[in-house]
Amino acid sequence: MNIYSLIVVLELLGINTYTTYTCSKKRNSKYVSFFSLCIVTVVFSALLFPFVPKIPNYGNGNGNGLFMIFGFLYIIPLKYFFDQPIKHLIVIMSSSWIYTMFMFAFSFRVGYLFPSEFLWLSVLIIQTLAFAMTLPYYIKFVNKVFIYILKNIENNIINSLLLISLSWFFIIFLTNYIFVEGSSVLTEFIMLFVIIGNAMLSYKMVYSLVSVNNKARELQEITRIDALTQLKNRESLYDDALQKINNSKCFTIIFVDLDNFKSVNDSFGHAIGDAYLIEFTKTVKEILNINDGFYRLHGDEFALLVDRLDIETFCREFEKLEFKNIPDGVSFRGASLGCSSFPVDGNDISKLLHLADFRMYQIKKEKHRIGT
Repeated sequence: MNIYSLIVVLELLGINTYTTYTCSKKRNSKYVSFFSLCIVTVVFSALLFPFVPKIPNYGNGNGNGLFMIFGFLYIIPLKYFFDQPIKHLIVIMSSSWIYTMFMFAFSFRVGYLFPSEFLWLSVLIIQTLAFAMTLPYYIKFVNKVFIYILKNIENNIINSLLLISLSWFFIIFLTNYIFVEGSSVLTEFIMLFVIIGNAMLSYKMVYSLVSVNNKARELQEITRIDALTQLKNRESLYDDALQKINNSKCFTIIFVDLDNFKSVNDSFGHAIGDAYLIEFTKTVKEILNINDGFYRLHGDEFALLVDRLDIETFCREFEKLEFKNIPDGVSFRGASLGCSSFPVDGNDISKLLHLADFRMYQIKKEKHRIGT
């Protein structure tokens, strides 16, 4: 082993050590953790020094990268230095090895362009330059993306990520080995199985991500739906109206407040009150042919988002509503409506909602005044 090859190996170890240190949760202070890693690296280097030259073809300096396998020995001390699940540690190490193995293989491919007597010196210079240019971006990726993944990953996905990380490392490792040593039946079989395994694991992880995304979307839909009437809620009204404004589509917001609904609850109980709300919802959908732009805001307040231009006619039709199925003899007691239109009344969603609400309560107050 010449001095240049030793520096190349130590450089790879240093990058891997630093990445593991950056990504892992420390049991001790950062200085103790980093110093401990450095000591382990020195000890491993000293212990493995007599064995590395015995790696097949190592003495030829051909860069087959077999020494990288010794990196798995780090798993043992890392488990004690960092408060991190073993699977997370292996994922971290594999990610770092993928990066450093690629740089090593790339440096050797370029190094072969130079005279053979300067191979390791060429590899050292190229590898150092490659790390100098790419390491800041890799560390940025680690800090921004990889650490976030490890902090938030679910247990059902970590196994797939672990196997994919290992398989990608072995793909790069075997590719470099075949480049240097040439292929054999055994290495070709191993390479094929690693590649197909990686492909299947990738699809499995995508399936897991799609499944999680669908569940999140279903949960989001549930939170945007009123449980009693199955209508959309206030948040959905805001989003739908905002989308129409962004698309410059004319529309009218109609706020609806059920008249004397409190007396229904007080006289007949909340069960009948709920039946009243459900029947009101069904009647509006059937008679006015509204399926999508209908919302329950809260209690006895509803809203409609309509594209019709003749709003006055629409409101008159609404006021003539009658229940088809009267819940326990409770007939429809009317409703107060208030409207605002885009773009006639403005183009700010909050102002449009406030105006429709204000006009509705003005009509309701007028009904009370006349009633008294």
